[in-house]
Amino acid sequence: MKITSISQQQKNKERYNIFVAGKYLFSVDEVVLTKYQLFKDRELTDEELSEIQEEDAIRRGLNKAIQYLAHRVRSEKEIHTHLAKAEMEPEEISLVIKRLAEMKYINDLEFAHLYVRTQVNTTSKGPRQIERELVTKGITREYIEEALADFKDDTQLENAVKLAAKIVNRSRKSAKRQLQQKLITELIQKGYTTDLAKEASAIALEDFSEEQEQDVLGEQLNKLLQRNRRLGPAKCRQKTITSLLQKGFSYDTIQDYMREHELDFEEEQD
Repeated sequence: MKITSISQQQKNKERYNIFVAGKYLFSVDEVVLTKYQLFKDRELTDEELSEIQEEDAIRRGLNKAIQYLAHRVRSEKEIHTHLAKAEMEPEEISLVIKRLAEMKYINDLEFAHLYVRTQVNTTSKGPRQIERELVTKGITREYIEEALADFKDDTQLENAVKLAAKIVNRSRKSAKRQLQQKLITELIQKGYTTDLAKEASAIALEDFSEEQEQDVLGEQLNKLLQRNRRLGPAKCRQKTITSLLQKGFSYDTIQDYMREHELDFEEEQD
């Protein structure tokens, strides 16, 4: 078959339409056009046509991948998924991935190191959460372990304490015991180990004084008394103490506070 004309596309100046016998046959990237020396009156065999179209498909895949990479560094799996959504053939995707690696556009080990550093510096995530995220991005266990070595123990503790302090600030109305358990639970959910979560929570609660505990207890007690006074003296006392126990206050602390403040449930009903 003979190429009868070639025209540049209007919407994409880097692509060219190829016509055979006056009819549109296919389009190619400018790089492919040059590589295969496509010009008017050039004769093409079926084998050459197939090779050109395959090369152009790879070139389009490269362009899509590079545009995708322009926003941020990606893992090989992320690029593979992106190209698959663009309905590229698996064989073509493999060739695009290979080309990208040769061009040093992708490197999963470097990606893992960069991802860990970014998460450490910009989020409150612990190592286990970062590890889970890297797994979903297709990073191998070997690369993950090497990259997570960047997340030093002292930095983990520092980040965990910062997160714990934020939780304390928004949980001022909780008993210390309940707040400590809340801190440990949330830190573990964020990907920190149990031991580190306990250490960080203890540090964050160092300034939580007995006076603060008493203030929180008094505030919670007054609210419960107002709510439960309609139940009668015995029921009011029982329900109030039960609620305070559920909020993390110890029975002895509750009793001491009531005696110190001379709370009389009979009087609360008058």
